Amino acid sequence: MEYQQLLIAFCFYSLFIIFSQQSQLTYAGKHLCARDEAFYLLQFKQELRVDSNYEYCDNKARTKNLSWNVTGDCCEWDGVTCDGFTGHVIGLDLSSSCLWGTIHANSSLKKLGHLQRLNLAFNKLGEFPLGNNISELSSLTHLNLSHSGTLMHIPQVLSNLSKLVSLDLSWHLAVLFPFGQTTFTSLLQDLTNLEVLFLDNVYAPFELPKNLSSSLRYLSFQGTGIFGNLSESQIFHLPNLQVLLLGENPSLTGTLPNFNWSFSGSILELDFSNTDIFGKLPDSIGNLHSLLHLNIWYCHLSGSIPESLGNLTTITELRLPGNSFTGNVLSTISKLSKLVHLDLSHNHFRGSIPESFGNLTAIRELRLSDNSFTGNIPSTIQKLNKLSFISLSSNNFEGSIPDIFANFSELDTLYFESNNFTGPFPDSIATLTHLESLDLQNNSLTGPIPSNISGFQELQILDLSFNYFTGTTPPWLFHLPSLLSLYVQDNQLTGKLPNELKSNYLEYFNIDLSYNNLHGDIPYGMLSKSMGSLDLSHNFLTGFEKKVWHSDSLQYLNLENNFLQGTLHQSFCDMINLVFLILAQNNFSGSIPDCLGNSNSSISILDLRMNSFHGEIPRFLPTGLQYLGLYGNQLRGQVPRSLVNCTSLEALDLGNNKLNDTFPIWLEKLPNLQVLILKSNLFHGSIGDLESEFPFPELRIFDLSFNGFTGTLSSNFFKSFRGMMYVDEENTGITRATNRTHRDYLYHVSLVIKGNEFDMKITSIMTSVDLSNNRFEGDIPNSIGSLSSLVLLNLSHNSFCGVIPAEIAKLHELEALDLSWNRFIGEIPGQLSSLTFLAVLNLSYNHLAGHIPTGKQFNTFPNDSYCGNPDLCGFPLSKECGNNNESPLEHDDDDDDDDHFYERVHMGSSGNRLWLWYDNWIVDRRPHVSTGKTKMVCELC
Repeated sequence: MEYQQLLIAFCFYSLFIIFSQQSQLTYAGKHLCARDEAFYLLQFKQELRVDSNYEYCDNKARTKNLSWNVTGDCCEWDGVTCDGFTGHVIGLDLSSSCLWGTIHANSSLKKLGHLQRLNLAFNKLGEFPLGNNISELSSLTHLNLSHSGTLMHIPQVLSNLSKLVSLDLSWHLAVLFPFGQTTFTSLLQDLTNLEVLFLDNVYAPFELPKNLSSSLRYLSFQGTGIFGNLSESQIFHLPNLQVLLLGENPSLTGTLPNFNWSFSGSILELDFSNTDIFGKLPDSIGNLHSLLHLNIWYCHLSGSIPESLGNLTTITELRLPGNSFTGNVLSTISKLSKLVHLDLSHNHFRGSIPESFGNLTAIRELRLSDNSFTGNIPSTIQKLNKLSFISLSSNNFEGSIPDIFANFSELDTLYFESNNFTGPFPDSIATLTHLESLDLQNNSLTGPIPSNISGFQELQILDLSFNYFTGTTPPWLFHLPSLLSLYVQDNQLTGKLPNELKSNYLEYFNIDLSYNNLHGDIPYGMLSKSMGSLDLSHNFLTGFEKKVWHSDSLQYLNLENNFLQGTLHQSFCDMINLVFLILAQNNFSGSIPDCLGNSNSSISILDLRMNSFHGEIPRFLPTGLQYLGLYGNQLRGQVPRSLVNCTSLEALDLGNNKLNDTFPIWLEKLPNLQVLILKSNLFHGSIGDLESEFPFPELRIFDLSFNGFTGTLSSNFFKSFRGMMYVDEENTGITRATNRTHRDYLYHVSLVIKGNEFDMKITSIMTSVDLSNNRFEGDIPNSIGSLSSLVLLNLSHNSFCGVIPAEIAKLHELEALDLSWNRFIGEIPGQLSSLTFLAVLNLSYNHLAGHIPTGKQFNTFPNDSYCGNPDLCGFPLSKECGNNNESPLEHDDDDDDDDHFYERVHMGSSGNRLWLWYDNWIVDRRPHVSTGKTKMVCELC
């Protein structure tokens, strides 16, 4: 009997060896699994919960441990592997099982002493499983804890698992310093049997180890934060190495070694992407005859691609984007007939695509964008009919796009934008039934867009913008069943808009038909659909088909620069998700609806410039406003104080209206206000003293011109304008407002620049102060010199007096300075000649005297910069300087025949002051203490 049982057992063991190395057999009607181990597994099941909402939860796998029950054989349970001879549990795979919780140190899991493989990947564990008790699983050969939650501490005893062959701790969430240096060193030195090590995205900022286990075959340190010099590492001398992945470590530097390895034939994959390696790609790269994947993107490699790269006849993936490679590489690359993925984008390659490029018949992904390639697309590219992705964008390709795409049945992405392609829309592209993205923008394509399209049933993104397409807009553009985004702006399309859209994906649908010649009404069907972005600006549209329409999801609406008219109806207020409302430069009239300020309004960009709105500015506006543009209307009344609640406001343009108010000093409290334009209104009175500790902290454009402001500017007036002191182009928030349904929106303002008014988009470095055409008086505060980033300064047509402060010379970025039509006296400060960017200077119609500074920019200014100052002399004026050219103000005016007269107007504590009335100026004549000469000192004039 015992002999028979031994014979049966031997037979089953033999079958196990022959047919399976997984050892998962059961006896008919008997339990292989040891009962105590089944009990431990059932206990372990109770320790964790199932969270079906976890992002890595596999709905199929989450039922994995439902088969675990007390009546079944645990060797038949999902995820459990048993030794076919002993029945011990040797494998446990609970990956993607939606498990949530902590496997504590006293967990029954540690009692599975025969466990060799443990896979808990893609779950949500709170701590490292078993903590220090992980060492009790001394038989472990394979441990996979990747994507298993937040492992804040990795125990040092992990290095005691001396039988480990494979360890995967990659991709943990919010891990900070999980490795102590001792733990890290022990793992790499003590686990001498380790063949596979994954530490991807586990933060371990230590120097690249110099001593590693010689048994390592697969090593991945991607995104670990390691540093050091790659050239000095012994990592390239591991005799069994097949895969080395060191990408996403920007502090890893050095050059690539010579790959003259005795084991070079075994290398399958290398990845040094996004590191700081530099130098050239060594010619010895061609020795890696077994290489399948080479990824060295966004590093600092340069030079030409070695011809030896053509020896990598087995390579299927070659990615070298974002370097500084030069030369003509394509003849070498064309030898790699097994290439499936090729990415050479963002380099400096040049030359044309050779005919031999048609040899890459296995290629599916081709990226050559952002280089300097030239010439035509060769006809042999039609052999690459397995392509699913092709990008030739941002090069210098020319000629017509060849009609060779009819057989590209797998192509889903085609990017040809920003080249010099000419000719018509290729008919063969229109037959691509699986195409999802087509981008032909920024070329010179001409002629009509084809009227009939047989393909494009899966097309989601179509960009034909910035070309010269003509004719009417074909209806099929709006009837593509899968279309999400349609961009045809900046062409020469004519005709009317279609009555409706027929896409199956209208939620957050994007349409941009701006800068064309479309006319007629905006159809009800276009505005009533659930789209995200609609841009019909810069056309010839005249109205709305219906005044009542509704769109729940519309976030961006731009109808600027058309011929729309009438009042704004309730529908604009009903779009509760609208963030951008841009209606500038139309013929809208009536009052601005109060409902735009509803509490549920999401509007942050409200641009109503250049219309005919009248009445008052609504008392309440959306509190989330970032930009309010009301320039060029007929609005009256005062600036509503409720704007102080718009704490996100960055730009406020109320210019060219009929507002009648004093300076809204309470705006100084807005922490983000960078643009304030009140020009060409009826504002009056003095600005007064700024009250806040840090008033207008971000102000960079300040325009009060053409109003009736009076009084003086306090000595500290400009000191608070920190936004004009140090402009950081990278960190400024004024460049653009963005939205997920639209690319950008640059704020518009109207500014006088170098004597001419422009409607312009605000750039990130624009700074301007314009107080011209008011009745300000007194001195220019010396604090003006603190605005070191100021570009434009216009104080003309006021009653400023005194001398021009030399502190203006500290405005090193100044490009235009206009102080004309004021009452300045004295000499032009010689320090102004240091303003090397100054392109426009206007000091005319003052009472300046003396020598005009010379040198640098002052040698370029014309006579007009100084006219109306008869006492100035020197270049560029014809009047030379000398004793005969002194200002009459520098002489004693006791001549009875003098046209000027004296008037005693003030008696001060220091004695009599004699005031001189001269050409409507009042100046104080008193002896200069040190020289005895008369000095003109400006008082309040």
